[in-house]
Amino acid sequence: MTKSIARTALTRRGFLKTAAAGMAGAGLSGLTLTGCAATTPGAEDASGDTVAYTYHNEHCLCNCMLECTVRDGKLVKIQPRPNEDHRYQNVCLKGISEIQNIYGEARIQQPMKRVGERGSGEFEAISWDEAFQMCADAFKACDETYGEGHIWMQFSTESQQRLAPLLPSLVKAQTGIPPLNGYDMGQGNGQGQAFAFSGMFALNTIWEWPMARTVLMVNCNVVETGMMWARGMLNAQEAGTKVIVVDPRFSPTAAKADEWVPLTAGTDPALFMGMIHHILENDLYDREHVIAHTALTHLVDAATGTTVGAAREVQDPETGETSTVVDPYVWDTKSNTFKPYNQEGVEPELEGTFKVNGVKCVTQFTKLKNDYAGYTLEWAEGITGTPAAQIAQVAEEYAKGPSIICNGVGGIDKFQASDIAGHCYALIASLTGNYGKRGTGLGIYCYHTSLYEAALGGWPLPEEYHVTAPMGFYDVVQKSDDVHAAMFFGDIPTQKAANWARTEEWLNSLDFVALADIYKSSVMDYVDLVLPVCSKLECPDSVGGVKNANGYILQNQKVLDPLFESKSDFYIERGIAEAMGLGDLMPQNGEEYARAILTSDDPQIAGFTLEKLTEANGALKLLGSEDELGPEIGFEYHTPTGKQEPYYENMLKWGQAFPMWEEPNETYADNPLREKYPLQFGQARTRFRVHSAYSGAGWIQDLYEPHIELNPADAEARGLADGDQVEAFNDRGSFTTKLRLNEAIRPGSAFMAESTYRQYMDGTMMQNVTNDQLSERGYDLLFGPMIPYNDTLIEIKKVGA
Repeated sequence: MTKSIARTALTRRGFLKTAAAGMAGAGLSGLTLTGCAATTPGAEDASGDTVAYTYHNEHCLCNCMLECTVRDGKLVKIQPRPNEDHRYQNVCLKGISEIQNIYGEARIQQPMKRVGERGSGEFEAISWDEAFQMCADAFKACDETYGEGHIWMQFSTESQQRLAPLLPSLVKAQTGIPPLNGYDMGQGNGQGQAFAFSGMFALNTIWEWPMARTVLMVNCNVVETGMMWARGMLNAQEAGTKVIVVDPRFSPTAAKADEWVPLTAGTDPALFMGMIHHILENDLYDREHVIAHTALTHLVDAATGTTVGAAREVQDPETGETSTVVDPYVWDTKSNTFKPYNQEGVEPELEGTFKVNGVKCVTQFTKLKNDYAGYTLEWAEGITGTPAAQIAQVAEEYAKGPSIICNGVGGIDKFQASDIAGHCYALIASLTGNYGKRGTGLGIYCYHTSLYEAALGGWPLPEEYHVTAPMGFYDVVQKSDDVHAAMFFGDIPTQKAANWARTEEWLNSLDFVALADIYKSSVMDYVDLVLPVCSKLECPDSVGGVKNANGYILQNQKVLDPLFESKSDFYIERGIAEAMGLGDLMPQNGEEYARAILTSDDPQIAGFTLEKLTEANGALKLLGSEDELGPEIGFEYHTPTGKQEPYYENMLKWGQAFPMWEEPNETYADNPLREKYPLQFGQARTRFRVHSAYSGAGWIQDLYEPHIELNPADAEARGLADGDQVEAFNDRGSFTTKLRLNEAIRPGSAFMAESTYRQYMDGTMMQNVTNDQLSERGYDLLFGPMIPYNDTLIEIKKVGA
C-alpha cells in the first residue's frame, strides 16, 4: 500500500494561497495553441518547467490530448498536445479550467467518517488505514449477514477512474453496467435493431458529412456539448451540406445551423411520423432501395402482424438448444405466388394483400401505409407545434439524399418515448435509401470520430471472482430490496436517479454507504464514509492509465503528485482489497496494470509498449488507421434476413412493430396536472460542466453559476424578473436557484443545465422534482427503460412568495 503523500501536511490556508499564486501565474496561457518541445514525463525544459501529457475528461467522450506544464510544483498551463492530425489538437473550457479546478475549495482533503445522522453532513477525519478497514468490515458483514451479491458498487468518470475497476469483482458486488444506466441510450434502443448494430454510435463518422446533401441533427447540440467536434459540422457546411437542427430550444447548434426546426419537447416521434407519412403519400421513398435492401417486401399476417414464412429448427452451437426460425415469404411478381424471400430469381411485390395457405397477408410496406394513414402533416403540426409546411419541406430535403441523421444524448432520451424516436430514424432511413452508402447513416456522430478501435487487454482475475448479474441503478433504487451496502466512485445517486426523495429513502435503508470523490458533491452528506480521490491530472505512479480513443492509444502520464491525502481510485480499490486479504489479486501499481492493458494480439497495436507510448508523448496512432473515412457501411447486415429490418416483430405486444405515437408520460398536453404545474422542465448538458463535474471550479462559477431559464413572457406572467431567486416545485419536491430570462427557451417550458452541487442551490437539488416513472416496455429493449427526467411538470415562483 502506498504511503500518504507528504503534501498532506500542507494547511488549507497555505494550500489555497499557493494555489492562487499558481493560477495567477498561469493567466490566460492555457489558451495558447503552440506546443512545447517533446520531453519525457517529469523532465525539465530550458525554463525549468516540467511537461507531461495526458488525455482529458472521458465523460464528454472527447478525450482531448493535453500538454500540461508544471512550475514549482503547481500546474500553470494546459494546452492541446501537438498532433500531426489537427482534428485532435483540442482543448475546451473544462480542460483549461483544470488549472483552477484541481485547487478548488470544495475538494475533499482527507478520509472522513460520519458522526451525525445521515443527511446532517457531520464528519470527523480518520486515517486511510481506518477507512480501508471500515470498508472491509462493512463488506464482510454484508456477506456474512445476507450472502454474496448484496453490495452495489458503481463508478463515474467524475472520479479519477483511469483504470478499469477490479474491486466489484473481488467483493462480488452488483455493479452498474453502462447499457443499463437509465439515460442517454433511449434512441439507441430504437434505431439499432433495424441494422443489427447494438449501440448508439453511427457506423461511419462525422468526417463523412461533407459527402451528404443534408444532415438532420436531432437531439444534438454539438456546438456546445461536444464542441471539439463542431468542426466536423462546420466543415460539412463549408462543403455545401445543409445542416438542419431539430430542437425545442434555440440552442447554440441551432444558431449555427442552416435551418432550425422548433418543436414541443418530447414530440420528436410525431415530427418524424408526419415526415414519413408525407414521404409515403408522395412517393418520395426510394423504391429500388426498399425492394433490394429492406425487409419491407416481406409478408406478415394481416390480423396479427406476425411474419408469414417457412419454419425451421436451428441449434445453438454453444448451448445445443434448438429454436424455431421463420424464413419470410414474399409475393413473387413473376410466378404470382408466395416464395421464400431469399430464393434465387424472386422479384418481390412491394405492396398488396395476398392469401398464403388460406391466411390473409400483406407486405410490411402495405402495413406501414395502413398504420401511418392518420399521421398527416396536419396531425404532426398539432402535436409538435411545427408548421406542416416546414415538416413537409424537411421531409423532402431528407428524402432527396444522400442524408444523415445525427442524434445526440439527453433531450428526447430523457422521455419514455425515446426508443420510438430512434425507431423512426431507422424507418425513414430505410425508406429513403439513406443508410448504407457514402453520405448516409444515422446514430451518434459528435462524440465518435474514428472507426478504429483496438482490442486491449486487461487484468485477469480467478474465475471465482465475478460480478453478479447487473441491474440498472433505477431498479436498485426503486425495486431492489437485496442491496444492503453500497460504494460510489463519483456522485452517482444524484446523477443517475430521478426523484431525490425516493433515492434518499433508499440510501437511508442501507447498512453502509461509502463515497469516493474529488469534491464535496451532493450525495456526500448521506453516506457513512468519504474517501478523497485525486483528479485526472494527479497520479502516484509515472502512468495512471492507458486507453483507446479517437484512433489512438493514449497514456495518462503523471502531471502532479496527489494533492492533500487523496488517492487514485485504483489505489483506493487496492487498499480495500488488501484490508480484505485480497490485495495479491490486484496489480501492484498503475504501471503493471497499464502493461497488462497493452498486452493484446490486435495487429493495430503490434509492438506498442509503455516505453514507446512515453517516447511518443503519450499518444500512438493505431496502425492501419490512415483512412479517416474507413470502409462504407454497405448493405449486408447481421439481421436475420441480412437486410434492413425496420419492422420490429418482437415489439408487437407493445404496439410498436412500426414506431407508433405515444404521448409523453407527464408533459402531455391534456394532463390535468398542468393546471398546477404548467411548465415542462428540461435539462441538458452545457459546455461549462460535465454533469456536476467542474461545479467547484471558480472560473466556471464566474462564467456559469447555476440558474433556471424561462422565456420572458412566462416570467412576466408570474411577476418574475431576471436575477430573481426562485423556487421550482411540484408534488415531488422543490429546489431554489437564480432565474435568467432567455428568449431561446420555448414558452411553456423551463430549462436548466443538468446537475450541480447542492451547496450552490441553497442546499437543494434539481432532482427533487424530476420524474422517475419507468415504462415496462423498456425492459424488453436492449438498454433498458429510460428515466424520463425531462418529462416533468413544474411551477416556478419567487422565493418567499
